[in-house]
Amino acid sequence: MPSIIQNITDTTFVSSALSNTNFSSYPLIYTGKDIGFQNCISYLQFDLPSLPVTVVDNALLELTVIIKNGTPPSPIVVNRVTAPLDTSTVTYNTRPAFVATPSQVNIAPSDLYTSIQIDITPLVNDWLSGTFPNNGIALTDSDGITLVAFATASIGYEPYFPKLVLNYSSTPIEPTEPYAYIYNTGNQSIVAEGSIPFSSNGALLGITHNAGTGPITIETAGTYSVWFTVTGQSANQFALFQNDIVVPGSIYGTDVASSNNAGIVMINADAGDLITLRNHTSIGPVLLDNSVGGTQTNVSASITLLKIGPQTSPNPALEAVNTAQNITDLRVAIENPALGLNLTAFNALTTPIQDQVLSQILANRPTLGYPTVSSLQDELNNDINQVVDPNNIYVKEGSIGGNGSIANPFGTISQGITAVSIGGTVHILAGTYPITSQIGVNKTNIKLLGESGTMLLLQANLIAMLITGSGATVQSLTITSDVPYANEFIQIGAPNVNLIDNTIYGPTQPLPMSNWVVNRAVVSQVATSNVLLDGNTFYSLRTGMYINPNTTGAINNNVVYNTKGGFLVDHAFTTFLGNSWGVPANEFDIVLLVGTTTGVPYNNLPALSAANNNANISDQR
Repeated sequence: MPSIIQNITDTTFVSSALSNTNFSSYPLIYTGKDIGFQNCISYLQFDLPSLPVTVVDNALLELTVIIKNGTPPSPIVVNRVTAPLDTSTVTYNTRPAFVATPSQVNIAPSDLYTSIQIDITPLVNDWLSGTFPNNGIALTDSDGITLVAFATASIGYEPYFPKLVLNYSSTPIEPTEPYAYIYNTGNQSIVAEGSIPFSSNGALLGITHNAGTGPITIETAGTYSVWFTVTGQSANQFALFQNDIVVPGSIYGTDVASSNNAGIVMINADAGDLITLRNHTSIGPVLLDNSVGGTQTNVSASITLLKIGPQTSPNPALEAVNTAQNITDLRVAIENPALGLNLTAFNALTTPIQDQVLSQILANRPTLGYPTVSSLQDELNNDINQVVDPNNIYVKEGSIGGNGSIANPFGTISQGITAVSIGGTVHILAGTYPITSQIGVNKTNIKLLGESGTMLLLQANLIAMLITGSGATVQSLTITSDVPYANEFIQIGAPNVNLIDNTIYGPTQPLPMSNWVVNRAVVSQVATSNVLLDGNTFYSLRTGMYINPNTTGAINNNVVYNTKGGFLVDHAFTTFLGNSWGVPANEFDIVLLVGTTTGVPYNNLPALSAANNNANISDQR
């Protein structure tokens, strides 16, 4: 039965924690629930090879398990992707739809560092017959709690690459991509910087070599994987040379006599390039050993070449990036407008943090350079996500052992406040944050910034948040409680505090409102100055905000409903503008309590009502 084994190089995964990030350059694809990445889905895409048949006898997806957490088996499901997929750009927010197939495998801890196979024959035959378009595969973990990570082609070790194995009952089409297996059975002494004169040719296609000589000629331009082995009678170092220049990353050595010195490297080759394997930096000549381990003559050296893709031709605009020798050069290179990088996140960093990112881009730069602007953009984004910027600290509920970076956030809001610099922002990522102890916002001019899906759930009889840092801002948070508590959710005890675009509401309580627990969205301490409430929504509360004596500030553009009193003014001096009132209606929208001034700004109640969408004002003065 003919068989074809195809490496799968187009892989990625998506992460709900980093929903706008593409991970196609990662050496692993994550499937399931991860502490840092949260919900992960893996994607694989590949073109089927040309076959003389429209039905295969079997098709096996071969994957190597690198990570498996938890003791129970992880049920990995193969899903058919139903919409176009680009593994180099897809993110969690742009992921295509998919449907489950019957193909599934249970991954156990004993499967670590082994290759497993999943039978996907029905799916491949549906693709071959045209029943469904081949948009690729999505892998999911159906238990929702465990994680499995598989190796990708980026891991650099070919035996771990994901593969598609096809078996069918016909004569396969002859391969067209160049390959070579060339070996040596001699015991020659290879002088320093001398080439191994390979004695024999095994399989050759599109690559030429004269037996008994060192040079190997590549006839077709492309990207090649090269594997080599050397068995010498002394410690040695050997390296691959391309046109008499050592290939970076190809120097391999051993300090044990008659042991196998094995190396692997990828090269970008032109037609006509000469490849040699040389004794490089060894201490003197190395005598090859063709009699180790037994009575038969063994292979003392070998080299295998396989074309794995087209020749890599980096964008000329990337030349300055790929030749930069230090962060100063690299900064100039990436800031070139002609390159077209999105530097928004980079420019928001301080210079020292930018320098950390630039250093990482240099350290991670491939030997052949960044081939495309998009690959450089991916590296830039990834490195930004990894650095800890004291001005931008990230928090994700449930995260353990975090450092405050986007990729490795803290697990609690209080940790974020402790770590953030004065004037910085604590980014509170989507999730439900149980509050059982008070959150102290005690730094000057910091901002707590939520996002869609960020909720603080009070689960104790206390004030959820106490703001004592002057100039602090709390923005885009949703705050509620599991049961009604006789406390405000936020207490303001510092000047110049801003509450913007928050949603605060209490749990459902029975009517009439006169029986409600005294829970309030916001309370200002006495003589708090220059408070700003803008764009907030308060509902299902006793009070939206209780404004204590001598508080000053502006209450603008908020929506308040289903309260006994929307805003209670107690000897305070705040202004009101553009506030509105939803359904169910408040008993009163604005309440002027006994003793509050009859002068400015409350001396013209019809105008005050009109400026706030016909507010229902209770004047108790």
